[in-house]
Amino acid sequence: MKHLSMVYLVEDDVITTFLIKTLMEKFSFTDEIQGFQNGEEALNALLSGSHDPDMLFLDLNMPVMDGWEFLKAISKHPKYEKLPIYILTSSIDPTDKARSAEFPNVKGYLVKPLSLKDLQSIKPSLG
Repeated sequence: MKHLSMVYLVEDDVITTFLIKTLMEKFSFTDEIQGFQNGEEALNALLSGSHDPDMLFLDLNMPVMDGWEFLKAISKHPKYEKLPIYILTSSIDPTDKARSAEFPNVKGYLVKPLSLKDLQSIKPSLG
């Protein structure tokens, strides 16, 4: 897998964000992690085009714009059709997992809390 210079983390819980960033930094998962509180903030950052991420982690249940709305919105932008998105959620509902698989960008469905094993499944060189 190529080197990841930037990852977007779309997560509304500050403690979860802190823990994920700490884990990613400890194992040098990426050079930079940009955090966003909801899908709208992440979408606006993407569409501004300043720094495109190599990968995006997306919570499903958030205020303002949830993960489902974000996935629908991003699918309308061909520039991002190859952006790998990993769902990162507390939902163990098989319906959510099946629904997420309908979006071509979604490369995985991870249940919180994120672990080193999860990161290694994405980028096997870790650890």
